[in-house]
Amino acid sequence: MVLNFKMWAGLIQNFNTVILNRSPSFLALAAALVLGAHVHGVQASELPKDSVDSIMWENVAKQFILSDQEGSDKIVMDDRVQVVAPKIAEDQMNIPVHVDARGIENVRKIVVIADLNPLPKVLTYRPEKAAPRLSFRIKVEQGTPIRAAVLDGKGVWHIGATYVDAAGGGCSQPALAHSQNDWVSTLAEVRAKIWRSPAKEFSTLRVTIKHPMDTGLADGIPAFYVEDLVVKTPSGQRLGRLEIHEPVSENPTLTLFPKIKGSVDHVVLSGRDNEGNLIKVSVPAPVQSSHLQK
Repeated sequence: MVLNFKMWAGLIQNFNTVILNRSPSFLALAAALVLGAHVHGVQASELPKDSVDSIMWENVAKQFILSDQEGSDKIVMDDRVQVVAPKIAEDQMNIPVHVDARGIENVRKIVVIADLNPLPKVLTYRPEKAAPRLSFRIKVEQGTPIRAAVLDGKGVWHIGATYVDAAGGGCSQPALAHSQNDWVSTLAEVRAKIWRSPAKEFSTLRVTIKHPMDTGLADGIPAFYVEDLVVKTPSGQRLGRLEIHEPVSENPTLTLFPKIKGSVDHVVLSGRDNEGNLIKVSVPAPVQSSHLQK
């Protein structure tokens, strides 16, 4: 019997206590067996050719895509998944990225990955009652492919990617907040606005959260970042959910496109950071508004 990646991962998880008490050579053997095993029954040689020719593509596919229990082993490179970012980053701590997967039907989630970051996983977005697109800013440690893995309703992964050239050190520099003595006093403050038009199916929601988003890679500064954000209607219907990771930029600004219907006059943003600090705010959703309004 050939064990696939999920089976190996399950065995190792079940015998975690035993493994942790073994020698380093045993751990190395276990890791080699996992990496050398079939991944969801797919050999590395069967992965589609990477559109940006990343040296990390095989590892990224194994670690962040094929290991995902919600998806299948089917991966396709798909031009309909658009990842837009500058070709050359002016500021490696604030690189704007826009992901648009509206060409894919029944999007269940979008996973964003920066291949060559020391912490590659950027965020996971579940656009439950929202358009499958979003904008955000990230930190990078060096020039890297930035890719979006989009999971559709049939369990197929659709991959889009672009390459951003950048100077080094974006992930290992301390947040600017630490140069201010009173930064804690504004921690988790939220500024948000919704632009809504009856003529459009989806509204625009822009959110900025005051937070240092520390990666844990700067000397003496532990990881400290917003890790969860949910958008709901007043009745509790979830419009979308973000699982956020360390590479998202300081004071994260996120743009989402929720479907806000009828007489709903506000939405509720709630979340937390990895230290348990809570975020909760009500954002007005006027029936009609303009992007020119402030």
